[in-house]
Amino acid sequence: MRAATAGSSMLKFHARTDVGLKRKHNEDSLLAAEEFGVFVVADGVGGRKAGELASAITVNTFQSYAPQIKAALDAFASNTGRDSRNAVLQLLDQAANAASRRVYEAATATGRQGMTTTLVAAVIGGGAAFVVHVGDSRAYLVREGELRQLTEDHSMVNELIRTGAMTREDAATSRYRNVITRAVGLYPNVRTDTLHVELIDGDRLLLCSDGLSDMVEPQETLELILQPNLTQAVDNLIQSALDHGGRDNVTVIAIEPEAVLEAEAVAARAKAMEALFLFEDLPFHARLRVGRIVNELFVTPNQTIVRQGEMGDTLFVVVQGTFSVQVDGHEVATLHEGEHFGELALVDTDPRSASIVAKGFGHLLTIERDALREYCMMEPALGNLVLWKLVATLGRRLRQMNVQYAAATSQE
Repeated sequence: MRAATAGSSMLKFHARTDVGLKRKHNEDSLLAAEEFGVFVVADGVGGRKAGELASAITVNTFQSYAPQIKAALDAFASNTGRDSRNAVLQLLDQAANAASRRVYEAATATGRQGMTTTLVAAVIGGGAAFVVHVGDSRAYLVREGELRQLTEDHSMVNELIRTGAMTREDAATSRYRNVITRAVGLYPNVRTDTLHVELIDGDRLLLCSDGLSDMVEPQETLELILQPNLTQAVDNLIQSALDHGGRDNVTVIAIEPEAVLEAEAVAARAKAMEALFLFEDLPFHARLRVGRIVNELFVTPNQTIVRQGEMGDTLFVVVQGTFSVQVDGHEVATLHEGEHFGELALVDTDPRSASIVAKGFGHLLTIERDALREYCMMEPALGNLVLWKLVATLGRRLRQMNVQYAAATSQE
């Protein structure tokens, strides 16, 4: 049993791993590098020593990347935006792929082919958490009395659940419940999921191996992680996993970061993302992943956002403020919170049909055509869902125009 705990005015955490009740060896590894804001859980696969080696190589790789990650976090904190945010996410992906390459090479050199590990890592800084994930270890966000899963398991049973071929109840006892579909070290390169979430006061992050998530139901996990004392919360989570059978090694890291963002601003951005037609049916973790294509724009009174007749490549979503829609200098409509404009710019290069002018101070989310295209290549499954939403919305608009045209011509 290994544990680490710390507390400061900036960040509090407790990290612990336990061999469990059924295994003789602990193949889980953890990293809690508080000074860099880097936390990692890796659950090794491959039997005695092999899995332990894979997970150890992975956390050591992240330890070596920690100074670079901290520098990227500092750059993000001083200038928050899409580019600085994605620089952190790209660095996490690089670290995961470096780990995969090192594990693969070690397995090849020692004749331990098949030696792999899961990975979930969170880095904290600038009022945000950045997560990289491979396999079925998990990250959760605890906010306002709710437990929100940030990661989606890369596992056979989760694929079957997602396609409707298996229920969650059947998955709990399935012979395939521990079969993962992505792993660090299976190949030199690995496809990761990365995401970014803004933090508000009172948030907690929970990282764990499946030794916890397979043993303890979400409601009990929530009740235990909500205990005021982090050390006691983690100890009780692990004890609960043991009380429920302790079939696997169990590793838990609980983090209580310092939030530097206003809850109202975070809520406004989240509300705009949820309401936007492109993302409205996506689950929470998927909105966070696709959020890497979104940028922000703060505007002043009478600022022209788009100009009639000029080319554009950006969709705009109103988070706060009121905007005037003008054609040939005359106001024809007003846009308010939650509304959007410019969606056609995501698919064509025609000139703007109207000008959009801020009536006061305002806040917009923006999505550029190239960013959407790049994301669809990077994450085809999720990108295609977004594209189908765009096509469906444009199709509805076209049908409405056809109905209006038919009504107008019938009156002639």
